[in-house]
Amino acid sequence: MFLIFVISQALCGFEENVYKTMSESLQAKPIACLMNGISFVSRPEFGIVNPAFSYFLDRDDLAKQDVAGFVVNWATVLPLKYFVNRQRPVTHGSRWNSSFPSGHTTFCFTHTVILTHHYPELKVPMYLYATMVGFSRIYLKKHYPTDVIAGAVLGIFTGYLVIKLVE
Repeated sequence: MFLIFVISQALCGFEENVYKTMSESLQAKPIACLMNGISFVSRPEFGIVNPAFSYFLDRDDLAKQDVAGFVVNWATVLPLKYFVNRQRPVTHGSRWNSSFPSGHTTFCFTHTVILTHHYPELKVPMYLYATMVGFSRIYLKKHYPTDVIAGAVLGIFTGYLVIKLVE
């Protein structure tokens, strides 16, 4: 029991240091502008645009997986936010808008997994973009690092699950 306490304290201290470094030490106007832009275009509600484009491009298989990923993400992220109810670092919202997990990151990683399954040549830029989305959420003081890590893991898991179920 003592070992669990020591490990949890060490992780909390580590997370706090990472959060402060990313959200306070790296502040610069051009970076903040870029992070705000990345955060805006990666809003979870915009995730419905991906399957719409896929249908438009006659990629029904990709569109079906994107729709399924979108639905599964909403069905998992919202209840997690509600029940975990972790307060955001700076702003406080309702239970439905709490910090854990990062919805932006979850949705982005899910779409990245699905898209790169169909277009493997996009792996590097898409995973870099998804990582930047997660970074932006910490940089803008909307999430703690563990919120983003959990969102990435959940998004990757959801993406692979949807591919297997909808293929």
